[in-house]
Amino acid sequence: MKHLKLQAFCLLVDLKKLAPVAKELGITPPTVSFHIRSIEDEYGVRLFRTNAGGYRLTEAGEGLYHYARQIVQLQNDMDRFIENLLAGNIGSIRLGASGLPAHIFMPEIIHQISTAYPDIRISLEVKTAPEIENMVALQELDFGLIMETKQQNPSLFYETIGEDSLVLALSPTHELATKKDISKSDVLKNKVLLHTSSSSTNHFIEKWMNPFLPSFYTIELDSVSTIKKMLIFGKTIAFLSVALIEDELKSGLLMKKDLHDMTLTRKIQLVYPKSRLDNKIDEFVKKSIYDLASKINAIKS
Repeated sequence: MKHLKLQAFCLLVDLKKLAPVAKELGITPPTVSFHIRSIEDEYGVRLFRTNAGGYRLTEAGEGLYHYARQIVQLQNDMDRFIENLLAGNIGSIRLGASGLPAHIFMPEIIHQISTAYPDIRISLEVKTAPEIENMVALQELDFGLIMETKQQNPSLFYETIGEDSLVLALSPTHELATKKDISKSDVLKNKVLLHTSSSSTNHFIEKWMNPFLPSFYTIELDSVSTIKKMLIFGKTIAFLSVALIEDELKSGLLMKKDLHDMTLTRKIQLVYPKSRLDNKIDEFVKKSIYDLASKINAIKS
């Protein structure tokens, strides 16, 4: 049974006459009468008695009215819920990011969302790029920001919002600190710290080595903070994004060597499901990400 029929029925109970019901619903009185007859035909009962005072419920009408007004109220509540959800007044936004995009983008993006939509819930998952891709594909996350990976999921949109290049990070006291051009053979002679939870970074290191050597002397650590502290001792090197060592570069604790190799340049990508229907919050999130990316890219250039 269509919602409009039940609305017409419930209003006629309250207003007693066809004309005010028609005005309330924006339809004609004959259409209101048609909806009432349609309900009566569907259930095989008479709903109203008519007299000089207007429409009065029959016993069957009273029983139907008891349930109809509940259905109408639930429908109205659902409509308000959807309206508020699409307007961003309620609901949640689930974000995900791999290490570098989480560091560069997420504090500002979360601040902007929470300021514009203070009543919605915001959550952030920080995991490897493949894990974020998988969670977005399963719609456990609404949006992900990742460094490009080896493969792309066909159920996701991938939009490039910027680029980042890996540099060789080391202590000013390291033996390679004074060397102008760093070669692959130089790297192979040294202990290299790898971030075990950053599959994207390690993938690009493998591309740079071309072919990657299994005997490559590495120490695997699950924390960028630990890697930076290890570098300060001057006995190891690591491939890192400049954005992750900005403070150490400014303080002089670490230095960087640009390797000037395009195989170490990575795309920063926004990913979200192809099946997702944009609402007001989604549009705001994507615009905020692109605006911030434009500012960051302008500063880099």
